[in-house]
Amino acid sequence: MAEQADSILGRNIQQTDWVSRLSTILLCCMMLFSIVSVPDFNRTGTVAAGTDHVNPINRFVWLGLLSMALPLIRARWVQVLRLMKASWLLIGLFLYFTCSTTWALDPAISTRRVMFAWIEIILAVTLTCTMRDRKYLLKYIFISCMVAAIADLIVWILMPGYAMTSEGLAGVQSQKNVTGLIMMYGLLAGGPLLLYRPPKRERYRIIAGIVLLFLLLLASRSKTCLGIILVTPVTLLLFIKLTHSRMSLSVAIIVSLLAIFTCTIFGYFLWCEAENISPFALFQDMTFTSRTDLWSFMLEEIQKRPLFGAGFYSFWSIDPSVQPSLKTSMWFGSEAHINEAHDGYLDLLATGGAIGFVWGMAVIVRTFVLAIDALARTSRPNPATPTVMSYPLAELSR
Repeated sequence: MAEQADSILGRNIQQTDWVSRLSTILLCCMMLFSIVSVPDFNRTGTVAAGTDHVNPINRFVWLGLLSMALPLIRARWVQVLRLMKASWLLIGLFLYFTCSTTWALDPAISTRRVMFAWIEIILAVTLTCTMRDRKYLLKYIFISCMVAAIADLIVWILMPGYAMTSEGLAGVQSQKNVTGLIMMYGLLAGGPLLLYRPPKRERYRIIAGIVLLFLLLLASRSKTCLGIILVTPVTLLLFIKLTHSRMSLSVAIIVSLLAIFTCTIFGYFLWCEAENISPFALFQDMTFTSRTDLWSFMLEEIQKRPLFGAGFYSFWSIDPSVQPSLKTSMWFGSEAHINEAHDGYLDLLATGGAIGFVWGMAVIVRTFVLAIDALARTSRPNPATPTVMSYPLAELSR
């Protein structure tokens, strides 16, 4: 009996080991391909006039990653189903997006893009259920972003005229905002790695990587990503303080912050009244680097399809004969280098309509609730013990 028990235990440990190793390899491949990919060193093409972002190489790569995940799904089938069931709000949203391909402006492209969205969801669920230690997630995001950063730095040195555009450092990416996003993700992953108190040599490598990522973020001139990096640590510390404090102290902090905000706004209006100037004069000439033109155009297009929208990812970079932005006389209609509204909420409203927008906002709110709940449950990281993925949290919040 004891030998049989030892045999069963050995098989379980062996299964856990290969599942963990394969999920780590899968995560590494996903991160490297998603973040680094294969640069084409061509920015002369019109992005918006393209018929599809998903080229045959990307298609085969993602299908290959999905096939790599099949043994993991089989090994953790119960956990995968449980997490999918617990994520009913997100799954329902993408079911709605799948239905939207039937009325999309470009049904063919919309169908392909929603199919790959489902592949990414399946891969994310699989990794969540099979990774033994969530530090690997942070580590490989950080490593992948570092690879991209080093490639950008090399190209900047060897091809400065190509890497540094008039708007900021683009490196090997298609535009400087993509470079800013990669550097931001690397910083958001690298910072928490230091909380696990790694060995001195590894800690120095992480700090050096963070410095490089931050410098390249500054060079990209991506103001939104820079703002997120500056605000995130303060916001995270505030949430941790609120979730780990007594209710009375948490209420006092929230009320104090609201009072400071209210007094600041009230003081600004009083100053405008004393100086006899309009309170909105400060914002009248702000274009947010010409984004206001895009937003005005988006609001007009949203009014044409207010309830159901244009279909999942069926607004930008679709068939030129039906793409709305190519039919306008505004600057982005002639230059055609724009493939997003630079406002995710407007893009969601334009492609998902009012139904998709409300549903998407519900997913975002629930995500924040889960994040705050996770902060309340999480203790200080202990480098000596594995930090398992907290996938049951979604189920506990039902």
